[in-house]
Amino acid sequence: MRIKKFTANNYADALAQVKRELGDEALIMSTRSIKPNSPLSSRNVASKVEITAAVEFKEPEPLENELDLDEANGLDIKSLIFNLLSESGQAQTLGLKPSQFETYSHLVENGLDEKLASKILKKSINGNDDKPAKEKSRVMNLMKKVIPFEGEINLESEGPKLVAFVGPTGVGKTTTLAKVAADYAFRKNKKVALVSLDTYRLGAVDQLQIYGDIMRLPVEVAGGKADLCEIVKKHSDKDLILIDTTGRSHRDKEYCLQLKELFAAVGEVETHLVLSVTAQEKLFSTTYQQFSPLGVDRVLFTKLDEGLSFGPLFNFSVRNRIPLSYFTVGQNVPEDLEVAGPDKVISLIFN
Repeated sequence: MRIKKFTANNYADALAQVKRELGDEALIMSTRSIKPNSPLSSRNVASKVEITAAVEFKEPEPLENELDLDEANGLDIKSLIFNLLSESGQAQTLGLKPSQFETYSHLVENGLDEKLASKILKKSINGNDDKPAKEKSRVMNLMKKVIPFEGEINLESEGPKLVAFVGPTGVGKTTTLAKVAADYAFRKNKKVALVSLDTYRLGAVDQLQIYGDIMRLPVEVAGGKADLCEIVKKHSDKDLILIDTTGRSHRDKEYCLQLKELFAAVGEVETHLVLSVTAQEKLFSTTYQQFSPLGVDRVLFTKLDEGLSFGPLFNFSVRNRIPLSYFTVGQNVPEDLEVAGPDKVISLIFN
């Protein structure tokens, strides 16, 4: 979802800007008047208006599936009527208190699903205290409680723990694996081995080998079940075996089945789905559906330093109930890795 604010001298001009830039399907999220804030401003200076609008990114549809002209022309009438109400009127329409509307708008503008935001605010209502500061604090505490977290990788009491990183191309799986390896090898003084299944992408094994050489950790390459079984047997003395996988398009359904068969040959493999916060929210869901046959155990988000909106992270985690494990915030190994925690998620959304 793309969200943008438009400022003009009146609502007609602002709406024209919305339509021109975001198109006819834009949804009006909020409206407000902006008064001159300078004490030197003349009392006769007119106020400006601001409209916050959003539009979903959609796949192009065939021409025969396009809407009728009557349906396509003009902005959504319901959203326009809704936003001509005062803020207190909008809040009442949503079943919220007027004092909650500012928090609701903030959550939605930061990518939180409208229904989730409304539900959270309704549950946070306290009849005895509707002060904005305390209202916000209650919302933040409630959001912390509903996000599932598992923390860092828990090692087995005996034998190596097998952990695989899966996900689309370009999300940073190999670099993230290297960060986790360095954390356990140097900070926790554990015996670690690295395995690459990525014989598909040119240079992928070389990248992992470079990390292995720097950290003086063994790096193995498995081309199939027999190779992986032999590697696991060879490194049975290790505490942790980290498995790097090939990044594939979310449309490649067969790859997940291949991985499932491969992992079944070596026993239990903990699977961490790697997603980038820079991706569209729709990709989160399609990627999860792609890898769900594996039994995704955890999800970790990369590139937090490049993200602009963090509400989708909350949406995905709460809807799918997949515990968060790690966040990465840069390219440095292992410094730019942190265990996912509720305070971090909330601070990103309420920045």
